[in-house]
Amino acid sequence: MPPMRAGRRGFTLIELLVVIAVVAVLIALLLPAVQAAREAARRAQCTNNMKQIGLAMHNYADVNGVFPMSTTSALAAPNGACQNGLFSWHATILPNIDQQPLYNAVNFAVGNADQCSDPDVLLYAATIGAAHPNGTAARTVVGGYLCPSESYQIPVTMGASRPAPQSYSGNAGWTPDTSGPAAGERIGRHNGFVGLADPVGRASWHVGPISAAMVTDGLSQTVAAAERRIPRATDPNDVEAMLSEPETTRSYCAGGSGSSRTLPAWQRYCGTVSFPDPAWTVFAGRAWISGWGHAGGTFMAVMPINGRNCHIYGGESDGNILVTPGSAHQGGLNVLFGDGSVRFLKDRIALPVWWSIATRDGGEVVGSDAM
Repeated sequence: MPPMRAGRRGFTLIELLVVIAVVAVLIALLLPAVQAAREAARRAQCTNNMKQIGLAMHNYADVNGVFPMSTTSALAAPNGACQNGLFSWHATILPNIDQQPLYNAVNFAVGNADQCSDPDVLLYAATIGAAHPNGTAARTVVGGYLCPSESYQIPVTMGASRPAPQSYSGNAGWTPDTSGPAAGERIGRHNGFVGLADPVGRASWHVGPISAAMVTDGLSQTVAAAERRIPRATDPNDVEAMLSEPETTRSYCAGGSGSSRTLPAWQRYCGTVSFPDPAWTVFAGRAWISGWGHAGGTFMAVMPINGRNCHIYGGESDGNILVTPGSAHQGGLNVLFGDGSVRFLKDRIALPVWWSIATRDGGEVVGSDAM
């Protein structure tokens, strides 16, 4: 009697397809959870970055008696070079975030623009060229200035030195060309946490650096800095690329200001401008070293968070650029307060509350439950 042959073992085609389908379903179920876990880790790192920035601001204030500030233009030298200006508050706190060698490499006597022989150049070409004395420092990436949830490129938008970007803007408060939430006289000055000054000439809006004593609303009730999106578009002439940008990264031209425009009126005005302006959108966040208003080192609390940006003709030298905080996180963004705490503000925060916590001396009373 011939021996019995063992049955062949293996998967049928149907069984194999079922296994593949089950694995695909499991991957589809697990992938969102994995992505959510990764984003949670990135958001935690972003929060830690902001806490370190807050600590650096206070360490800076302990030494200097005031919090860091930005300079919004630069003096012209006889040879057409720039001197003394266009530095961001990020540059001044480098020693306080363990970046002393990088700070030492910055020449603060040379302004961050390629040339200043014509004052109008600062309005349109505050670029940092490859041969600029601060070119090497400018292109050095500072990890603590970048939110890991943010995607970015390092193009030549801000100059041939390819300055490194940053994700965090200091709070300059409201635009000076507003009366606030209600009608009245224009405030005529910045009322935020990060001071702005123009070395070329003192002006009425000039408040200079802010001390803790000037924050009469309380450090825990005043925003010091917030996240701000970096645009994907890199060419100021590329309208199509601009239209593909999320609205949170576009800048819309708000034209002239209006001395008695209330904050609600500003918000409606900026919200009705229909076409983004590529010439200004591409600069936000492109250079941590630059104090130029369009480089996005400071923001103004006018539009809703994660909303659009606006810019005002003639606002470059006084920092009157309505950059709006925004983030790549779902539902809101991280905000650093003057006491060093970091909170996650939701997109739906009421505008009056947002406007209130953006002022250092408005006298508003805001409960923690409102945020």
